[in-house]
Amino acid sequence: MNHYLFRFSNYQWMSEKMHVNPQDGRPRMHPATVVLRQILELNEVMEFAMRRELALKETDFQAMQHLIKHRTMSPGELAQLLHLTPAATTTVIDRLESKGHISRTPHPTDRRRQLISPSPKSVKETMARLMPMILGVDAKVRTYTPQEQEAIVDFLTSVAGSMIESSAALGSPSTGTTTRTPEKMEG
Repeated sequence: MNHYLFRFSNYQWMSEKMHVNPQDGRPRMHPATVVLRQILELNEVMEFAMRRELALKETDFQAMQHLIKHRTMSPGELAQLLHLTPAATTTVIDRLESKGHISRTPHPTDRRRQLISPSPKSVKETMARLMPMILGVDAKVRTYTPQEQEAIVDFLTSVAGSMIESSAALGSPSTGTTTRTPEKMEG
C-alpha cells in the first residue's frame, strides 16, 4: 500500500498552514511529523528488504500482505485489492504458487471457484521477520503511563484518519482499514 504514498520528504512545497521559522522563513515541522515521515520511508525500506529476502516482486509481496491479513480469498477478491485484471492476478497467483507461498483449494460450495491461502511456511517466515520489530514497539509503548498511551493512540488514530481521508480525496479505493481506539488501555 505504501507505494501509493507520496515520498513527501523529497519535496520542498509545504502547506500555507505550516509554521514558518521566523529566522530564515523556511517551513518547520513538529518533531513528531518529522519522525512520522521517517517511519513511512523506513516502512518502504523494510518492505523492499523483505521482498528481496523472500524473492518476491512488489505486486507479489502486496498479494501476500492481503492474503496474510485475510487468510483466504478468491482470485477475484485479490484482483480487486491489487487493482489488477483477472489475467494479471492469475499470473501473480501462479508465481506465488510456484514458489510455495500460497495454495489453491476448491471453494466449499461452488466447484467452479478456487480459494487462495498463504502457505503456513510463508506466513511463519514473514512473521519471524516482523514480530521482533512489532514486539519491540509494543514493549516500548507499554513503558508510558496509561494517559501517555492514550495520547499516542489518539495521535496515531488521527494520522491514520488523515491518510484515509487524503487517499479518498485522491480517488483511492477504500483500504478496508478501520481505525479504532481501544476501549480500555492495557497497562
